[in-house]
Amino acid sequence: MSRTKVVMACSAAALTLASAGRAEMKRVPVVRLHAVTEVAAPASAVWAYLVQGKSLATWCPIWKSAADSRTTLTRVGDVLDFTDEWGNNGRSVVTYLVKDKELRVAHEPHDGSYMCQAKIVLSPGDKGTTIHYWDQYTDESAEKDLQATACKMETEMEQALAVLKKGVEQGAPAGRPSRR
Repeated sequence: MSRTKVVMACSAAALTLASAGRAEMKRVPVVRLHAVTEVAAPASAVWAYLVQGKSLATWCPIWKSAADSRTTLTRVGDVLDFTDEWGNNGRSVVTYLVKDKELRVAHEPHDGSYMCQAKIVLSPGDKGTTIHYWDQYTDESAEKDLQATACKMETEMEQALAVLKKGVEQGAPAGRPSRR
């Protein structure tokens, strides 16, 4: 098919779709936060604590369901249930995982009202393992509320890293891996 025929076919398809309805476009702010801590332990110990179901609710309280406590995150596609402080609930899906190095999770609220992703990267540090924690989410709130939510989220991230650090450094048993 010639280039002209392809362009005409695409234009005709676009006109057909346009007459069926119009898509709404809206810019939505994305907030991206980053926190870092150093843990006096090897990455393998941090990882074991990070992904073990028994530890999940301690360092990340949104994963507090009974089913989550019996899960160990081992592969892309693993799912956890979440409930946040604002009453949103849904599922968290592992989207990327490299053992002892990186974990990415997409939080999918049941009502689809926002998008949220978290990423944790472990790297060798001066005294053990450096943990980088990113959280990014959409927020359509007024600027004042957007700032308040970002401050609250930043505090929660710092608390999560402090609990994670303490749990690993005190040698909290990570337990045996299990599957749902």
